[in-house]
Amino acid sequence: MYSELKHHPVMVDEILHYLAPKKLKTYVDCTFGQGGYSKKILENADCKIVAIDRDKDATEYADLLKKKYPKNFVFNINNFSKIDHILEKNDIKKIDGLIFDLGISNTQLNNPTRGFSFSNNGPLDMRMDIENLDLTAQKIINEFDQHNLSDIFYHYGEEKKSRQIAKKIIEFRKKKQILTTFELVELIKKVNIYKKKHPATRVFQALRIYINDELNELDITLKKSLLFLKKKGKIITVAFHSLEDKVIKNFFLRNKDFLKILTKKPITPCENEIKLNPRSRSARMRVAEIL
Repeated sequence: MYSELKHHPVMVDEILHYLAPKKLKTYVDCTFGQGGYSKKILENADCKIVAIDRDKDATEYADLLKKKYPKNFVFNINNFSKIDHILEKNDIKKIDGLIFDLGISNTQLNNPTRGFSFSNNGPLDMRMDIENLDLTAQKIINEFDQHNLSDIFYHYGEEKKSRQIAKKIIEFRKKKQILTTFELVELIKKVNIYKKKHPATRVFQALRIYINDELNELDITLKKSLLFLKKKGKIITVAFHSLEDKVIKNFFLRNKDFLKILTKKPITPCENEIKLNPRSRSARMRVAEIL
């Protein structure tokens, strides 16, 4: 059941504080996942939620919420960059708030067949949208040249040993294809020795961001949000690495004529939340309001 899911929406109390959901208002949950934010918002106000997720696996959680709030909740399988089409389809011209949780969902991370986790052995996939994306991590790792591999690891994962890892991959695949997450992890471990992070963290992050075009998707959606948000409408973002956070920070700064930045510094989870949900430790929350 929905209530029994082992899912902890990150900084949900802080999000409710800044969003301050009210009756008859309309909010967009751009990254529905298992529906943690949507559920909490609907519990706190008789409002409308337009939820978006590009992953069809989110549908089962959306169906549960739809049964409970049939008049207040609508779900759309799509990229959040298509927010203009989604709002038009739902006959919505203006919204009161927009929420992004840019972390990978537990549903995706804990399913070995999706290939997102370096802790579970599975195929090298990493597509958020399996039906509409053709490019997989397996294709990149086995077909891209050394220069392109190194560029992806460095630019999308900030991996300092990107060249050495790329070289190791090229050498290995001369003998056989690299087909699983654990095969890739073992190759990375031969080059990388991180004490604080798993040695494959940055490479897996880089592949996921590149495959799903995540930074571009975020930038497009933030720009479009200015067209739909009402005065005093909120943009609330939770980022989990510096590249996403930089896109958000730069967008807020570039649009100071239209936005009031409510978080001078990003908000981070409290110690208790990190103990409950260790994956939240890298979360950074930023909030802006339409002037």
